[in-house]
Amino acid sequence: MRMMSKTLGVAIGAALVASAWAAPQASGVQPGDEAMTCEQIAAELVPYMQQVAPNVQALAATQQREFEHAQAKHAERQPAHQMLAGMAAATTFDPTGASKRAYAAAEMAQMAKERSEDRAEAASPQAQKAKAQREQIAAQAQTLQADARLQRLMQLGQQKGCDRKR
Repeated sequence: MRMMSKTLGVAIGAALVASAWAAPQASGVQPGDEAMTCEQIAAELVPYMQQVAPNVQALAATQQREFEHAQAKHAERQPAHQMLAGMAAATTFDPTGASKRAYAAAEMAQMAKERSEDRAEAASPQAQKAKAQREQIAAQAQTLQADARLQRLMQLGQQKGCDRKR
């Protein structure tokens, strides 16, 4: 959950800094802008965040599942890595070099197996879903970037130091 909220914050921030949904206005400037408080600016930014948030939350959930899967895969591979470490240590005590050849063959086989698993994982439906979600957020960010009002609000927020007033 912590990762999800962190991902959400980063993605929304990136989308808002770089980016908007409403029809662009000529310059984004409205009467009274200079007098706006940080709270007023934030309130006007809420609709933009609400539009991006569902997709960012979905991506965060997908990334959390990917992270958990990667942890499980790491734990699954750990015994093989420990065995290889033991074989590597044994090579120092074998003057014939036979254990070194066995270790090298076992290590290459393990690496090939892991590369194959990783390629399959990269092509999995879960990975494709995450890619599509990232692309969707990037497209939203591009749309937001064209919104003059959003850009004006971000500029006002920076000028007033709203990002430092937490």
